[in-house]
Amino acid sequence: MDNLKPQELLGLGIKLLKDGKYWDALNTIKAAIEKGRYDMDNMPPDYLSYLGLATALAEKRYRDAANFCERALKKEFYNPAYYLNLGRVYFAGGHRRKAINAFYNGLKIDKNHKGIIEELNRIGVRRSPIISFLPRKNVLNKFLGNLVHRVEGRG
Repeated sequence: MDNLKPQELLGLGIKLLKDGKYWDALNTIKAAIEKGRYDMDNMPPDYLSYLGLATALAEKRYRDAANFCERALKKEFYNPAYYLNLGRVYFAGGHRRKAINAFYNGLKIDKNHKGIIEELNRIGVRRSPIISFLPRKNVLNKFLGNLVHRVEGRG
């Protein structure tokens, strides 16, 4: 690992995150930050975002992790991957509503972002009722919801 550049170390850290090796990922990302001689003010947003995700998943320091992710978004608000990371941090910390909001903000930038869509499916987000002013359990909403579900299933 000593011969890897900071960006290569970050890439390795991201791969370790995807493989569920959170402590190894955190240590690798920290090594990338150290090797790049970054501090909080000059750290690139991708380092901040993935440092936040790794901090949440490995150390369970959710507030610090969310702060890292939010700093990344302040630098690059147009990157949906950073919203994905922030949403995962919020969800890991037990803030389901904040996580869903972060995911939807990411979808505003890229409506087909595979990672965000997978996360929303994984946590089981339900659609709004067909007739929004009626309760979800209203017979008309149930009927129309089932009808739409059947039609979409065949399409």
